[in-house]
Amino acid sequence: MQPPPRKVRVTQELKHTHAEQMSRLHIKHQTECDLLEDLRLKGHPRFCLFALLLQALQKLANQYLKREWPDSLTEEQADHRNMYCVWRAYLEGTVQVTQSRISTCDNYKVQVADPAKTARLQKEQQLRKCIEQLTVVQAELQESVKELTKSRKKYQEAETMAQAVREKAELDAKSKLSLFQSRSSLQRASVKLKAKRSECNSKATHARNDYLLTLAAANAHQQRYYDTDLMDCIKVLDGRIYEQVKDYLVSLCQTELETYQAVHNTFNQLLNSSNGVLQEFHQQLFAQKNPMFQQAPDFSYQPIDSDTVMQLQKESGTAEEHSLDKEARKWASRVAREYKSVIHTQRALEEYGTQESSEQNNSELETKMEVARQSLRRAETVKVKAEARLDLLRQAGVAVETWLKSAMNQVMEELENERWNNLSTHDPSLSVRPDLDREDEEEMEDSGEVLDDSSSSPSSTLKNYPLTCKVLYSYKASQPDELTIEEQEILEVIDDGDMEDWVKARNRSGQVGYVPEKYLQLPSSNSLLSMLQSLAALDARSHSSSNSTEPETELPTGSVNGDSSVSFAKALYDYAGQTDDELSFPEGAIIRILSRETHEDDGFWEGEFNGVVGVFPAVLVEDLAGASENGDGQRDGSAQLYLTEPSCVQVRAAPPPPKQHPRGQVKRREEVEITLV
Repeated sequence: MQPPPRKVRVTQELKHTHAEQMSRLHIKHQTECDLLEDLRLKGHPRFCLFALLLQALQKLANQYLKREWPDSLTEEQADHRNMYCVWRAYLEGTVQVTQSRISTCDNYKVQVADPAKTARLQKEQQLRKCIEQLTVVQAELQESVKELTKSRKKYQEAETMAQAVREKAELDAKSKLSLFQSRSSLQRASVKLKAKRSECNSKATHARNDYLLTLAAANAHQQRYYDTDLMDCIKVLDGRIYEQVKDYLVSLCQTELETYQAVHNTFNQLLNSSNGVLQEFHQQLFAQKNPMFQQAPDFSYQPIDSDTVMQLQKESGTAEEHSLDKEARKWASRVAREYKSVIHTQRALEEYGTQESSEQNNSELETKMEVARQSLRRAETVKVKAEARLDLLRQAGVAVETWLKSAMNQVMEELENERWNNLSTHDPSLSVRPDLDREDEEEMEDSGEVLDDSSSSPSSTLKNYPLTCKVLYSYKASQPDELTIEEQEILEVIDDGDMEDWVKARNRSGQVGYVPEKYLQLPSSNSLLSMLQSLAALDARSHSSSNSTEPETELPTGSVNGDSSVSFAKALYDYAGQTDDELSFPEGAIIRILSRETHEDDGFWEGEFNGVVGVFPAVLVEDLAGASENGDGQRDGSAQLYLTEPSCVQVRAAPPPPKQHPRGQVKRREEVEITLV
């Protein structure tokens, strides 16, 4: 069994509590002093170091400001579009901000460091005053507790004595007379014991009352000590420490906010100025400052002294007029061709831009894009030069618009057909490949050997896909990319094939593949066939009476062989021959084509109209042979042109399939086709 805990004396416990309170107040005082010391010492070196860095930055910015940048001093300050002015403004803003920071560092010592040192000294004085006051108050409370202890001790002694007398009196009253005691002696002893008990009870009562009064006074004293005296000592110790530290912190934060606000305002304005820097402005400014980069004066015409003519001359019915018309036709074709080249090159650049480039093919892609850009630049340059020639011809009264409209219509038709074809095997590099030889073309242009688009069209098919057709012969696919077809099946031709005499088709099930073109019955125009049939007889009569050196050709009743077939063209516009060797014809006239190649490859064909043989511009007519055959006659020289009505043709039995070139062994050749509008 453990002994009961020792009872600690009240005075000792009170002294221990007072000592603990004194120690905690010392700790509190030291913590507050450390904070003041941090504000005074630890913040100041930081600002000092920061000030050194700012001074170095300011010095560096001033060195940059001493450098003279071009056009940076003459530019108005309200318009910071010049990058040199923006850079100078940035340096000036940096100097301004660093100076503001340095001023902030100087103000820190005045607003925080020095007041914190003074507050630290005041805290030491307040501590001494607090300790003195608290020591007196604690001594008074300890004295009250000592009096309480004394009164309690007196009360305990008196009460103990009274209790002993009362117990003795009770024992005497209960005891019996002995043999040697008399009644009188017992009575005297009883009276004496009662008197002593009464006296002890009186002393005990007095001691108890005094103890209770002292206890109430001690409790009241202790209550005041904690409620008033101790808090007053703490207030004396604190002084104005909280208000002072609050002022210091507010000053620091306010200074930082003001500094950053100034920085924000300065660099926000610089940000707006930086966004205003434009390449076009600097290019214009550079050109203004350097006259050699400005628009040079136009080259002037320098005739010899005896020549007084200053402009193009056109005389009706002369060779000069015919020459100007040829020039107009030639350069109109060139403008249309360059326009098409520009469109192709721009599409190629767009496709290059959408391709995902890796580190391996990045350089190759950049090379292709650079080649395309140079091709585009050359095409636009040639186009501008050709347009300038056309403008001068237009001023001279030459009918430029007729040639230009015809050439542009043909090019727009070709571009529209290419857009609808949308070849899946299209390579963007093919679009700009014709432009890679533009330097050779420019050399030809300088030497006067420029070809017209009317005589040489871009190598691309001009069929209008998709086409609905019927299968004439069954065919079983022999390769994975071919399509199996059945006789009388309806197909949809969607694209040219990858080999000669092959096309890409889609059946009703949605399957797509290559099929032989000659196995299909492509749609044809009945009116066109009727017209060709009637013109064949006319050609037989007119050709027999002509003095042409070509061998006479007879038209069979059923068909015309492709090698000696008669080609016709329909006039799109009225045309009056400019020379004796040119044909004249009205709009809608049907012209028999004798030759598409003349001694000068200038876009003229040789033909016959109303028994007259001559040359005429190819851009003014439509080739009816290509439209009636739907491209088959130009792909295969052995193709047949049927001049009879489709309703008159009766197929009794399916002929054997025509011979086809094996796919993969014959290289597909480039073709030129002209379709009817």
